[in-house]
Amino acid sequence: MKVVILDDWEKSFFCNPQLEILKKHFEVEIYHDKPTNEILINRISDADIIIPIRERTKFTKEILQQLKKVKLIAQTGAGLAHIDMEEANRLNIPVSTTPGGSAAVVELNFGFMIAYSRQLITIHQEMKSGNWPCSVGFGLEGKTIGIIGLGKIGSGVAKVAKAFNMNVLAWGPRLTQERASEQGVTYTSLENLLQQSHFVVIAIRLVPETRKLLTKSHFNLMRKDAFLINTSRGDVLDEEALVHALKEKQIGGAGLDVFSQEPLSPDSPLLKLDNVILSPHIGWKTDNMFNKFLTVSIENIISFVIHNHPIRIANPEVLKKLNK
Repeated sequence: MKVVILDDWEKSFFCNPQLEILKKHFEVEIYHDKPTNEILINRISDADIIIPIRERTKFTKEILQQLKKVKLIAQTGAGLAHIDMEEANRLNIPVSTTPGGSAAVVELNFGFMIAYSRQLITIHQEMKSGNWPCSVGFGLEGKTIGIIGLGKIGSGVAKVAKAFNMNVLAWGPRLTQERASEQGVTYTSLENLLQQSHFVVIAIRLVPETRKLLTKSHFNLMRKDAFLINTSRGDVLDEEALVHALKEKQIGGAGLDVFSQEPLSPDSPLLKLDNVILSPHIGWKTDNMFNKFLTVSIENIISFVIHNHPIRIANPEVLKKLNK
Protein backbone atom coordinates (compact mmCIF):
# COMPACT_ATOMS: atom_id res chain seq x y z
CA MET A 1 0.00 0.00 0.00
CA LYS A 2 1.17 3.49 -0.83
CA VAL A 3 1.21 6.41 1.62
CA VAL A 4 1.68 9.87 0.11
CA ILE A 5 2.76 12.72 2.38
CA LEU A 6 2.05 16.19 1.01
CA ASP A 7 3.34 19.67 1.77
CA ASP A 8 6.37 18.88 3.94
CA TRP A 9 7.77 22.30 3.03
CA GLU A 10 10.16 22.45 5.98
CA LYS A 11 11.23 18.79 5.52
CA SER A 12 10.31 18.21 9.16
CA PHE A 13 8.62 14.86 8.44
CA PHE A 14 11.40 13.82 6.06
CA CYS A 15 13.98 14.13 8.86
CA ASN A 16 11.76 12.59 11.57
CA PRO A 17 12.81 9.09 12.74
CA GLN A 18 9.12 8.24 13.25
CA LEU A 19 8.86 7.98 9.46
CA GLU A 20 10.74 4.68 9.62
CA ILE A 21 7.78 3.13 11.46
CA LEU A 22 5.56 3.97 8.50
CA LYS A 23 8.10 2.63 6.01
CA LYS A 24 8.09 -0.77 7.73
CA HIS A 25 4.50 -1.28 6.65
CA PHE A 26 3.99 0.88 3.57
CA GLU A 27 5.59 2.33 0.49
CA VAL A 28 6.05 6.01 1.37
CA GLU A 29 6.32 8.99 -0.96
CA ILE A 30 6.94 12.41 0.55
CA TYR A 31 6.81 15.78 -1.20
CA HIS A 32 8.18 19.16 -0.16
CA ASP A 33 6.91 21.53 -2.87
CA LYS A 34 3.71 23.36 -3.84
CA PRO A 35 2.42 21.50 -6.91
CA THR A 36 -0.11 22.52 -9.50
CA ASN A 37 -3.46 20.72 -9.35
CA GLU A 38 -2.43 18.57 -12.31
CA ILE A 39 0.77 17.42 -10.59
CA LEU A 40 -1.06 16.97 -7.29
CA ILE A 41 -3.68 14.69 -8.87
CA ASN A 42 -0.96 12.65 -10.56
CA ARG A 43 0.71 12.12 -7.16
CA ILE A 44 -2.34 11.13 -5.17
CA SER A 45 -4.63 9.42 -7.68
CA ASP A 46 -3.17 5.98 -6.88
CA ALA A 47 -2.48 6.62 -3.18
CA ASP A 48 -4.05 4.32 -0.60
CA ILE A 49 -3.44 6.77 2.23
CA ILE A 50 -2.74 10.52 2.12
CA ILE A 51 -1.15 12.55 4.91
CA PRO A 52 -1.76 16.26 4.30
CA ILE A 53 0.16 18.69 6.52
CA ARG A 54 -2.38 21.03 8.03
CA GLU A 55 -4.47 22.95 5.49
CA ARG A 56 -1.86 23.50 2.81
CA THR A 57 -3.65 21.39 0.18
CA LYS A 58 -7.30 22.10 -0.59
CA PHE A 59 -9.25 18.89 -1.05
CA THR A 60 -12.03 20.22 -3.23
CA LYS A 61 -14.84 18.16 -4.69
CA GLU A 62 -12.89 17.89 -7.95
CA ILE A 63 -9.70 16.71 -6.22
CA LEU A 64 -11.51 14.16 -4.06
CA GLN A 65 -13.19 12.65 -7.12
CA GLN A 66 -9.74 11.80 -8.51
CA LEU A 67 -8.86 9.61 -5.52
CA LYS A 68 -9.64 6.21 -7.02
CA LYS A 69 -7.86 4.04 -4.44
CA VAL A 70 -7.75 6.13 -1.28
CA LYS A 71 -8.76 4.35 1.91
CA LEU A 72 -7.93 7.09 4.42
CA ILE A 73 -6.99 10.77 4.54
CA ALA A 74 -4.85 11.00 7.67
CA GLN A 75 -5.16 14.71 8.34
CA THR A 76 -2.60 16.40 10.60
CA GLY A 77 -4.31 18.79 13.00
CA ALA A 78 -7.97 19.04 13.86
CA GLY A 79 -9.06 21.58 11.23
CA LEU A 80 -11.06 20.31 8.25
CA ALA A 81 -12.10 23.56 6.57
CA HIS A 82 -9.86 22.73 3.57
CA ILE A 83 -11.61 19.40 2.90
CA ASP A 84 -14.99 19.17 1.21
CA MET A 85 -16.34 16.86 3.89
CA GLU A 86 -19.73 16.53 2.21
CA GLU A 87 -18.03 15.09 -0.87
CA ALA A 88 -15.68 12.95 1.23
CA ASN A 89 -18.72 11.46 2.94
CA ARG A 90 -20.47 10.88 -0.38
CA LEU A 91 -17.38 9.08 -1.67
CA ASN A 92 -17.03 7.12 1.59
CA ILE A 93 -13.56 8.47 2.32
CA PRO A 94 -12.71 8.31 6.05
CA VAL A 95 -10.77 11.28 7.44
CA SER A 96 -8.76 10.93 10.64
CA THR A 97 -7.38 13.85 12.63
CA THR A 98 -4.75 14.60 15.25
CA PRO A 99 -4.75 17.05 18.15
CA GLY A 100 -4.07 20.61 17.02
CA GLY A 101 -1.18 22.86 17.93
CA SER A 102 -2.91 24.72 20.74
CA ALA A 103 0.09 24.97 23.11
CA ALA A 104 2.30 26.44 20.39
CA VAL A 105 -0.39 28.96 19.41
CA VAL A 106 -0.81 30.06 23.04
CA GLU A 107 2.92 30.73 23.20
CA LEU A 108 2.85 32.85 20.04
CA ASN A 109 0.02 34.99 21.44
CA PHE A 110 2.23 35.96 24.36
CA GLY A 111 5.18 36.44 22.04
CA PHE A 112 3.12 39.09 20.25
CA MET A 113 2.04 40.68 23.53
CA ILE A 114 5.52 40.95 24.99
CA ALA A 115 7.04 42.14 21.70
CA TYR A 116 4.44 44.91 21.56
CA SER A 117 4.39 45.92 25.22
CA ARG A 118 8.18 46.09 25.48
CA GLN A 119 8.65 47.52 21.95
CA LEU A 120 11.10 44.74 21.13
CA ILE A 121 10.89 45.05 17.34
CA THR A 122 11.67 48.79 17.38
CA ILE A 123 14.39 48.45 20.01
CA HIS A 124 16.03 45.60 18.09
CA GLN A 125 16.12 47.67 14.88
CA GLU A 126 17.51 50.69 16.75
CA MET A 127 20.28 48.68 18.35
CA LYS A 128 21.18 47.02 15.03
CA SER A 129 21.66 50.56 13.71
CA GLY A 130 24.17 51.27 16.47
CA ASN A 131 21.85 53.19 18.78
CA TRP A 132 21.10 52.71 22.48
CA PRO A 133 17.40 53.66 22.64
CA CYS A 134 15.79 55.12 25.76
CA SER A 135 12.54 53.20 25.68
CA VAL A 136 9.88 52.71 28.32
CA GLY A 137 7.50 49.86 27.68
CA PHE A 138 4.61 48.68 29.80
CA GLY A 139 3.97 45.52 31.77
CA LEU A 140 1.23 42.96 31.35
CA GLU A 141 0.47 42.83 35.07
CA GLY A 142 -2.85 44.48 35.86
CA LYS A 143 -3.82 44.85 32.19
CA THR A 144 -7.09 43.46 30.87
CA ILE A 145 -7.06 40.79 28.21
CA GLY A 146 -10.20 39.91 26.29
CA ILE A 147 -10.33 36.45 24.76
CA ILE A 148 -12.79 35.76 21.96
CA GLY A 149 -13.38 32.03 22.15
CA LEU A 150 -12.57 29.86 25.16
CA GLY A 151 -11.70 26.55 23.53
CA LYS A 152 -8.30 24.87 23.91
CA ILE A 153 -6.33 27.88 22.69
CA GLY A 154 -8.46 30.48 24.45
CA SER A 155 -8.35 28.49 27.68
CA GLY A 156 -4.58 28.19 27.39
CA VAL A 157 -4.25 31.94 26.88
CA ALA A 158 -6.46 32.55 29.93
CA LYS A 159 -4.34 30.28 32.11
CA VAL A 160 -1.08 32.03 31.16
CA ALA A 161 -2.68 35.48 31.44
CA LYS A 162 -3.68 34.75 35.02
CA ALA A 163 -0.07 33.77 35.74
CA PHE A 164 0.88 37.27 34.53
CA ASN A 165 -1.76 38.68 36.93
CA MET A 166 -3.87 40.03 34.11
CA ASN A 167 -7.63 40.60 34.30
CA VAL A 168 -9.25 38.07 31.97
CA LEU A 169 -12.51 38.64 30.09
CA ALA A 170 -14.00 36.17 27.63
CA TRP A 171 -16.79 35.94 25.10
CA GLY A 172 -17.65 33.39 22.48
CA PRO A 173 -20.62 32.58 20.21
CA ARG A 174 -21.36 29.50 22.33
CA LEU A 175 -19.57 30.36 25.55
CA THR A 176 -21.65 30.35 28.73
CA GLN A 177 -21.09 32.12 32.02
CA GLU A 178 -20.83 28.72 33.74
CA ARG A 179 -17.98 27.54 31.48
CA ALA A 180 -16.13 30.83 31.90
CA SER A 181 -16.52 30.71 35.68
CA GLU A 182 -15.09 27.17 35.78
CA GLN A 183 -11.86 28.62 34.42
CA GLY A 184 -11.83 31.65 36.67
CA VAL A 185 -12.61 33.95 33.76
CA THR A 186 -15.15 36.79 33.64
CA TYR A 187 -17.83 36.21 31.02
CA THR A 188 -19.02 39.37 29.29
CA SER A 189 -20.54 40.64 26.07
CA LEU A 190 -18.41 41.06 22.96
CA GLU A 191 -19.00 44.81 23.04
CA ASN A 192 -17.86 45.18 26.66
CA LEU A 193 -14.85 42.97 26.03
CA LEU A 194 -13.74 45.21 23.17
CA GLN A 195 -14.31 48.39 25.16
CA GLN A 196 -12.39 47.24 28.24
CA SER A 197 -9.47 45.18 26.94
CA HIS A 198 -5.89 46.35 26.50
CA PHE A 199 -5.28 43.12 24.56
CA VAL A 200 -7.88 41.36 22.41
CA VAL A 201 -7.04 37.77 21.44
CA ILE A 202 -9.06 36.01 18.74
CA ALA A 203 -9.19 32.28 19.46
CA ILE A 204 -12.22 30.99 17.58
CA ARG A 205 -12.64 28.57 14.71
CA LEU A 206 -13.59 29.86 11.28
CA VAL A 207 -17.15 28.64 10.72
CA PRO A 208 -20.03 30.38 8.95
CA GLU A 209 -21.17 32.16 12.13
CA THR A 210 -17.68 33.55 12.84
CA ARG A 211 -16.75 34.66 9.32
CA LYS A 212 -16.15 38.44 9.38
CA LEU A 213 -17.17 38.42 13.05
CA LEU A 214 -15.23 41.63 13.74
CA THR A 215 -16.08 44.58 11.51
CA LYS A 216 -15.53 48.34 11.41
CA SER A 217 -18.07 48.96 14.16
CA HIS A 218 -16.23 46.58 16.48
CA PHE A 219 -12.85 48.23 15.91
CA ASN A 220 -14.50 51.57 16.70
CA LEU A 221 -15.41 50.21 20.15
CA MET A 222 -11.85 49.29 21.08
CA ARG A 223 -9.49 51.31 23.26
CA LYS A 224 -7.08 53.66 21.50
CA ASP A 225 -4.18 51.72 23.03
CA ALA A 226 -5.64 48.26 22.39
CA PHE A 227 -3.54 45.56 20.73
CA LEU A 228 -5.44 42.99 18.64
CA ILE A 229 -3.97 39.51 18.13
CA ASN A 230 -5.26 37.10 15.51
CA THR A 231 -3.76 33.61 15.41
CA SER A 232 -7.07 32.04 14.37
CA ARG A 233 -7.95 32.56 10.70
CA GLY A 234 -7.75 35.69 8.58
CA ASP A 235 -11.41 35.70 7.64
CA VAL A 236 -12.75 35.90 11.19
CA LEU A 237 -12.37 39.65 10.81
CA ASP A 238 -12.82 42.28 8.13
CA GLU A 239 -9.17 42.79 7.15
CA GLU A 240 -9.88 45.98 5.21
CA ALA A 241 -11.62 47.51 8.22
CA LEU A 242 -8.73 46.46 10.45
CA VAL A 243 -6.21 48.12 8.13
CA HIS A 244 -8.26 51.32 8.30
CA ALA A 245 -8.37 51.20 12.10
CA LEU A 246 -4.60 50.71 12.24
CA LYS A 247 -3.88 53.48 9.73
CA GLU A 248 -6.07 55.94 11.59
CA LYS A 249 -4.60 54.88 14.95
CA GLN A 250 -8.07 53.98 16.19
CA ILE A 251 -6.35 51.10 17.98
CA GLY A 252 -2.77 50.79 19.21
CA GLY A 253 -1.66 47.94 17.00
CA ALA A 254 -2.06 44.34 15.95
CA GLY A 255 -0.16 41.06 15.97
CA LEU A 256 -1.22 38.96 12.98
CA ASP A 257 -0.24 35.40 12.14
CA VAL A 258 -3.12 34.76 9.73
CA PHE A 259 -4.51 36.66 6.78
CA SER A 260 -7.41 36.65 4.33
CA GLN A 261 -4.95 35.82 1.58
CA GLU A 262 -1.97 33.56 2.29
CA PRO A 263 0.83 34.01 1.48
CA LEU A 264 0.37 37.71 2.17
CA SER A 265 0.37 39.73 -1.05
CA PRO A 266 3.53 41.85 -1.59
CA ASP A 267 1.31 44.90 -2.03
CA SER A 268 -0.71 44.32 1.14
CA PRO A 269 -1.18 47.57 3.06
CA LEU A 270 -0.34 45.68 6.25
CA LEU A 271 3.30 45.62 5.15
CA LYS A 272 3.45 49.41 5.22
CA LEU A 273 2.09 49.89 8.74
CA ASP A 274 4.44 50.56 11.64
CA ASN A 275 2.00 49.39 14.32
CA VAL A 276 1.69 45.76 13.29
CA ILE A 277 3.79 42.68 14.03
CA LEU A 278 3.44 40.03 11.32
CA SER A 279 4.32 36.35 11.13
CA PRO A 280 3.65 33.87 8.28
CA HIS A 281 1.06 31.53 9.88
CA ILE A 282 3.56 29.91 12.24
CA GLY A 283 1.31 29.64 15.30
CA TRP A 284 1.36 25.84 15.29
CA LYS A 285 4.83 25.39 13.78
CA THR A 286 7.20 24.04 16.41
CA ASP A 287 9.31 20.90 16.46
CA ASN A 288 7.04 19.46 19.15
CA MET A 289 3.95 19.90 17.01
CA PHE A 290 5.46 18.43 13.84
CA ASN A 291 6.55 15.39 15.83
CA LYS A 292 3.10 15.03 17.43
CA PHE A 293 1.34 15.37 14.06
CA LEU A 294 3.43 12.62 12.46
CA THR A 295 3.35 10.31 15.49
CA VAL A 296 -0.42 10.46 15.88
CA SER A 297 -1.04 10.23 12.12
CA ILE A 298 0.99 7.02 12.05
CA GLU A 299 -1.05 5.69 15.00
CA ASN A 300 -4.23 6.50 13.10
CA ILE A 301 -3.02 4.76 9.94
CA ILE A 302 -1.75 1.61 11.63
CA SER A 303 -4.90 1.33 13.74
CA PHE A 304 -7.06 1.72 10.64
CA VAL A 305 -5.20 -0.48 8.15
CA ILE A 306 -3.33 -3.07 10.18
CA HIS A 307 -5.41 -3.50 13.34
CA ASN A 308 -8.76 -2.79 11.68
CA HIS A 309 -9.63 -0.59 14.64
CA PRO A 310 -10.16 2.96 13.33
CA ILE A 311 -9.45 5.78 15.78
CA ARG A 312 -9.88 9.56 15.67
CA ILE A 313 -12.16 9.40 12.62
CA ALA A 314 -13.87 12.73 12.00
CA ASN A 315 -16.65 11.21 9.88
CA PRO A 316 -17.50 7.89 11.57
CA GLU A 317 -20.73 7.60 9.58
CA VAL A 318 -18.57 6.60 6.60
CA LEU A 319 -17.22 3.61 8.52
CA LYS A 320 -20.75 2.30 8.99
CA LYS A 321 -21.26 2.37 5.22
CA LEU A 322 -17.93 0.68 4.54
CA ASN A 323 -18.66 -2.08 7.05
CA LYS A 324 -22.02 -3.02 5.58
